[in-house]
Amino acid sequence: MAEIEIKILGIDVNKVAERLASLGARPLFSGVVKCLHFDLPGETLRKSHCLFRLRRWEGDPGFPNKFEICYKGPKQIIDGCKVREEIETTVADADRFETLMNKLGYHVTLNNDKHRRSYEWEGAHFDLDEYPQVPAYMEIEALNRAGIDRAVTALGLEKYEQSTETANELFARLWPKVDFDHLKIAKGDI
Repeated sequence: MAEIEIKILGIDVNKVAERLASLGARPLFSGVVKCLHFDLPGETLRKSHCLFRLRRWEGDPGFPNKFEICYKGPKQIIDGCKVREEIETTVADADRFETLMNKLGYHVTLNNDKHRRSYEWEGAHFDLDEYPQVPAYMEIEALNRAGIDRAVTALGLEKYEQSTETANELFARLWPKVDFDHLKIAKGDI
């Protein structure tokens, strides 16, 4: 399955959340997402521009917790969107999965946290991401560029900077002094 998305930078997450609510978007999640990326010795996956991750979704009251694993293939830019092969599924026990990966010779290359609010509206998926120490941004995912453009217009975000960068690339360009691979939420953040 292909992930087709763009990032919108410089947003006010509360205003975007209000606009999504006014459009009738369905809230899917709100809470902290804790992410681990795994790689083999020599960072084989990272060097081939792929990733394999485990996410612990810790929902705010009213939202579910879940554990998700995901493989993402190399990034392509198609029609002005970031496109990657993406295979996701859930696991019942994140700690046991992490132990299994370590037993297989994988090690953690990224361990970070963010607060995420996710919505769905007319076939588009929206993730409003807030990391500590940096401005928030949003990802919009749809079946094609037309779906993304419709969502951008509906939210009134045409004048905002759009990016096809991965989160790692975005941090390297905009916030190079922030250690993205070890960015953790502390009490009082966000």
